[in-house]
Amino acid sequence: MGGEVPQRDANVGVRAVSRRQAHAIGDHGERADGCPRLPGDRDGVETQLVAADGHAPGVDVAHRVRGLSSLWIVVVSAAACDLAPVPAAVDAGLPAELAASDLGAARSPPAVRVPRAAVPALPDLPSLSAQGAMTAPAPGAGLDGNPCHAVWSGAQPAPMACARASLFFDRSGSAVAVVPRRLLSQDPAVLPAVVDHRLEGTEGPVRNQGNAPACTAFATAAALDHALARWGGGNPSVSVMQIWSRYHSPEVVTSLTTNVGQKLGPEQQWPFSAPEAIAWVPCGAYSRAPREGCGQAVDGARVRSMAASVIGEFTEVEYIGKTADSLVLQAKLAAGQDLMVTLEPPPAFVPTGKAGAQYVPNYTRSAGAGTGHTVVLAGYAHFARGTYFLMHNSWGPTWGDGGYAWIHESTLRRWSLEIVAVDAEPLLRAPGSRPVRQRAQTRCTADMVPDSIRAICTRPCADHSPRHDGVCPLAGQCPAGFVNLTGACVLAAPTVSGTDPDTGTAWTCGPGGCSYVLYRPSDSACTGASCQVSCPAPDFILAKMGDELVCEE
Repeated sequence: MGGEVPQRDANVGVRAVSRRQAHAIGDHGERADGCPRLPGDRDGVETQLVAADGHAPGVDVAHRVRGLSSLWIVVVSAAACDLAPVPAAVDAGLPAELAASDLGAARSPPAVRVPRAAVPALPDLPSLSAQGAMTAPAPGAGLDGNPCHAVWSGAQPAPMACARASLFFDRSGSAVAVVPRRLLSQDPAVLPAVVDHRLEGTEGPVRNQGNAPACTAFATAAALDHALARWGGGNPSVSVMQIWSRYHSPEVVTSLTTNVGQKLGPEQQWPFSAPEAIAWVPCGAYSRAPREGCGQAVDGARVRSMAASVIGEFTEVEYIGKTADSLVLQAKLAAGQDLMVTLEPPPAFVPTGKAGAQYVPNYTRSAGAGTGHTVVLAGYAHFARGTYFLMHNSWGPTWGDGGYAWIHESTLRRWSLEIVAVDAEPLLRAPGSRPVRQRAQTRCTADMVPDSIRAICTRPCADHSPRHDGVCPLAGQCPAGFVNLTGACVLAAPTVSGTDPDTGTAWTCGPGGCSYVLYRPSDSACTGASCQVSCPAPDFILAKMGDELVCEE
C-alpha cells in the first residue's frame, strides 16, 4: 500500500471553472486580450469597476477583532478583464477615491529558498472495509464523574468537552466566504496525494491534557502554534493556560469567542498545570467536586505577566461547517492551514495499525450525544479507495504515532460536530516571510487592479494574477499547482473568472491570487458604489469576518 499511486478523479467533487466557462455566463469564446468573452462584449471595450475598502478607518480594534494583524485591504475599481453586467438592483452611487498607481514593470519573485519537498509515500493504511476492530474500554476504566463523560484513550480516561452547542457559538463573527468555495476550487488533480505538516516543520509540540476537560484549549493552541510558524514566526508554543484561563469551561461554546482577537504569550512563561486548570472549572459542571477543587479564580498576576510577553495574536476564525466536503478540507490543508474538528468520539478512542500508519478504526456507536473531543487535522493521504486525515491529538506522545493518528473521511464525516479554521499573526516575522498586507479606501483606473499586499494600483500580471508586493509569478519555479511569490512554493489559485448573478460579485484569478469586485449590498463598508480587493495565493478566498473583509485559504 505504501507505494500505491492514487489516481484523482477530476470529475469527483467540485471542478475549477475555467476562464472559458465563466459562472452563469456560458462559453462565449475568448477576446483578443485573453479574457473570456461575455454576452454583448466587443473587443477592446472595458467596463470601469469602482471600489472601496472593507472597513472604515478609526474603528476601535476590539470591534474589528483583528488588532496588529488587521488585514489591510486595497480597494479599487477596474479589472484586467470585463466582468458580467452589474445586476440592476445595484445602486450606481459615487466612485471611491483614486489610489496611487505604480506604472512600473512587475518584479520577478525571489529564487525558491527551499525547494518543495517531494510528496511523501502513502502511509500503509487499509480500506475502510479492511480496518481492524475498535478497542473496548478497559474494565473499571472510570469514565464517569467528569462534566461531559470521558472516553478510554488506551492508557487512561480522557475527559471530554461538552458539545451541547457549536464550538464557535456566534457564527456571525466568523469568516464566511464571499464567493462559494465550489466556484474557486482547484482541480483535484493538482492537489498532492499526501500532505503532512509534520514534515514541513510547522506543527507545534504534542501536549498532554491529562485529566483536565480542556481539549478545546489544547486544539486551539496546536492550531495557533502552526499558524504562527507558517507565517514566519519561528516555532513558538503558545500558552494553553492563557487560552484556557479566558473561559475555563468544558462548554465549548466559549472556547473561541473568548480568545479571538486576543494576544498570545509563550508556553514557557505559563506552562500547563492540570490541577490548576481543573480547579478553575465552575463547580456546577461537576456532579462531585474533584480533588483539585473547583470554581477557583484565575491567577491575575499570571495574566498580567503574559500581557507583557506577546509573541502573536489570534486573528481569525473561519466556520467551515458541521461537516465538509473532503476536497475542501484537502485544499485547505494543501494550502498550509491546520483545521480544528470536534468529533463525537467512541467509548474508546484508541488507534491501531502498523507503526507510522496508526489509525482510529471506523465506529458505529459514540460515547453519547453531547460528548465532544476536539483535535487538529494536520494532513491527509488520498487513495483511490478514499482519503484519510491526520489528527494531532492532545493525549501525549504515547497515543498513536507520537500523538498522531489517521481517521477515514467516512468516519470523520459521520461523527464531526463542527469544523473551523483559525489564523494568527506573529509579532515578529522571519526575513523572507510574507509581508503584512495594507489597505486603503480607494479605487484604480480601468486598466489596473490592486496589488494583493500594498495599498496601490498596478497592472495585473500576464497570467491574470494580481501582483504580490510588486511581484508577478514565473512559470516553472514550482511543481504543478503551486506558485512562488516570496521564495517558497505555495498552493496556487485556480485560473478562473466569473460573476455571481445574485450579488454582482465578480472575480478574476491567476496562479498568484484573485481580484474581486463587490458592490455596496455585499460590502456595507464600501465608500463608493463598488469596491475591489485582491487576495494572494495561497489564501486567495475572499471572506467576510463580521464587517471586515479577510483572505482565507
